[in-house]
Amino acid sequence: MNQYHIAVAARKGGVGKTSISCGIASILSDQGKKVLLVDLDPQSNAAFALGVDPTASGTAELLTGKNPVPLPAAPKLDVLPGGPNLTSQQIQSLHPEDLADVISSLDYDAVLLDCPPGNESLERLGIVASNIALVVTNAHPFAILGANRVIGILEDYHHKGRRGPRQWAIVMSQVDERRALDKQLPIQLFEMYSDVKNFTVHQDVNIAQAGAQQLPLMEFAPKTRAAQELIQIVDWFTQVD
Repeated sequence: MNQYHIAVAARKGGVGKTSISCGIASILSDQGKKVLLVDLDPQSNAAFALGVDPTASGTAELLTGKNPVPLPAAPKLDVLPGGPNLTSQQIQSLHPEDLADVISSLDYDAVLLDCPPGNESLERLGIVASNIALVVTNAHPFAILGANRVIGILEDYHHKGRRGPRQWAIVMSQVDERRALDKQLPIQLFEMYSDVKNFTVHQDVNIAQAGAQQLPLMEFAPKTRAAQELIQIVDWFTQVD
């Protein structure tokens, strides 16, 4: 079985990145894969959304050699919480490949790396540790500008033969075609990156409610539109090899 290391990144907060990370982790575990979600965000929102203690030892301790115990969120789904310790100078100055070296030895079929917005050091750790990247944006000009920057990093790493994702895709999140920008901007972005796989995840209150209820998406609302759209993303990256 392939080991999937999936970085989920966005430069702007509030675009649905963590909800997508948690949703994909839930889908993979529901499909029988053993999944670890590594929360690289100092806010530790992914840990909260999946119902584990966001203040527990987690990713920061993993990066500093302390062997934290992942917290179970569901059958076959474990979480390493983020937290403010991720902003320490020790972690911010780590070599970009340090996380990749650590997670390559972990006994999981899939590792989700929920990268934080606005922290390039932590984002880089997640990207370099991944073999697949999902660049999340919504139909907001600032969010798309951030997505352009992340894609630029992915392309640079790929062209220079550096460690990092072999495949990546754009995920347009929170889409509601009743809004003018939600009809116009996705088309422009997908045309700009016509050689990059793209996906659309529509606005769906069930995603937010799953996080608020601290339940995995496939336990809370498995048949919703957004869940089915996230399954399409999982189908893509589990078939790219």
